[in-house]
Amino acid sequence: MLSSLAYRHKSELPTPALLLDLDAAEHNIEKMAAFFADKACKLRPHAKTHKLPWIAHRQVQAGAIGITCSKLEDAKAFVEAGIRDILISNQVVEKSKILELVNLLHLAHVMVCVDRLDNAEDLSAAALNAGVRLGVLIEVDVGIHRCGVAPGMATLGLARKLSELPGLSFQGLMGYEGGLFMMDGPEKDKTCRERNDRVVETRDLLEKSGFQVPVVSAGGSNTYRMTGLRQGITDIQPGSYVTMDEWNARHQIDFKQAITVLGTVISRPEKERAIIDVGLKAVSTDHGVPGILSPSGLEIEVLNEEHGKVILKDPISEVSVGDKIEIIPSHGCTTVPLFSHYIGVKGDRAVAALRIISGGATY
Repeated sequence: MLSSLAYRHKSELPTPALLLDLDAAEHNIEKMAAFFADKACKLRPHAKTHKLPWIAHRQVQAGAIGITCSKLEDAKAFVEAGIRDILISNQVVEKSKILELVNLLHLAHVMVCVDRLDNAEDLSAAALNAGVRLGVLIEVDVGIHRCGVAPGMATLGLARKLSELPGLSFQGLMGYEGGLFMMDGPEKDKTCRERNDRVVETRDLLEKSGFQVPVVSAGGSNTYRMTGLRQGITDIQPGSYVTMDEWNARHQIDFKQAITVLGTVISRPEKERAIIDVGLKAVSTDHGVPGILSPSGLEIEVLNEEHGKVILKDPISEVSVGDKIEIIPSHGCTTVPLFSHYIGVKGDRAVAALRIISGGATY
């Protein structure tokens, strides 16, 4: 069925459908790669946003040193798709998952984050049993208060204990400073600098104590210009830039909108209101109500499970049952996993169906 969608006009596609503008995605990949081409900091894009091997391979071809994943299942799927260098920017703690993780090392270079000694001991034992050495980064809590060890002496103490574990290879630190969704200006600059300072100063402390710290990983799409230029940060993990969404565009992330959700008008109960077949099962609302790319003069009022209520704000707007509505997700990262595939488009024509890996609440 998916192959039969190729070369159809967008207006002929069954909906809801997740569209990927291939030219816009290529533009975004090349723009980010060009920014880092002459920088000391290297690009390791986060794949949790797009979950698409085609994009990951294009990012590597454009100069990325590898990719970042949040979940073991994502890492497994990207390894199976031929990606050979992956950082899991999270903790893997369940025994069954640890076994799967260390076995991935027979196929690719994979690193993982740790913030507890007991987890590190489990990882070391499993790696020894599998005949491999697992690269680990200590996650440093630089201010977002999620996972991570306190900067400074607490991180140094964990590094000393990790160095005694034979199945592990200490590779460095990760200090994600994300969540800085505020307009560019002094406050954002100050907060980003303070968070980056914490991980870089911790690196300096470890190096003065005799440790080699080859990797200091940080950053995201929201901070790539600031973090990417910070001396001491070795690689950066932007994700949303390649697909974009309303939330990132609203906060001055200057890349092209590459994903949209296509819906169909299924009812016109009132002159000022239309109902579409896109609801909460097709587009997320954790960053607010999505926008409408086309046609103009429309606004989503509310989303139910399978329905969306659309208000006609412009009196000259006219939509009929059967018309297509193209929606900009407010948050791409939580919209993409709602679908099994993208419809790749060039202009107004569908050219490919591209499978999304490990969608939903995968591990």
